[in-house]
Amino acid sequence: MKSILSLALILIILASPAWAGCGRWVVRDNTDFLADPLFDAAMESSTGVNDSDGSEESQAAANQTEGNSTASAAVPAVQKEDPIIDLAGKWRMSLTGGGSEAATKIMDIILIQSGDRLQGYGSITEDDSDALATATGDVSQDEISLEVKVNSQKEDYRMNLVHEDGRLQGSYEVYQAEKLAESGNATAVRPGS
Repeated sequence: MKSILSLALILIILASPAWAGCGRWVVRDNTDFLADPLFDAAMESSTGVNDSDGSEESQAAANQTEGNSTASAAVPAVQKEDPIIDLAGKWRMSLTGGGSEAATKIMDIILIQSGDRLQGYGSITEDDSDALATATGDVSQDEISLEVKVNSQKEDYRMNLVHEDGRLQGSYEVYQAEKLAESGNATAVRPGS
């Protein structure tokens, strides 16, 4: 009996309209996704006059906006340049501590670059044990800032690096519970290069 009831509930859920936690979704057969009057009306009520509908009001509003913006149109827009450095891909980082033990940690990480933003994942090896890590950061013309979090050890590695001859070189700091626990030199190369 329970299996029949479960099967009936599953069929009801599959046969019912699309449900979404963020609102009501309605799919109409005649929807033109480029020109939808219901969407245009909703946009007009929430943002004001929609200048894409061609009405006299929207033409007047567009002309008024155009007249007010002629002074600012003469100023060229400053465009942000994409970083020259392409850091996407696999990297092997050697982290050499500056303490008396001078232990070297190896971090294998895969970086994904989107413009000047970095994110990635990988692992860090210390004393024959591996821990999973995630990375975020950014790239500028001069330097790379990278923050690697090792959740299992509750450690944050913060690195400031520069790109030289296909390598990344710089310094790192390890924070445990928001306190500086270690610092040293960081060097990264692409495996196989």
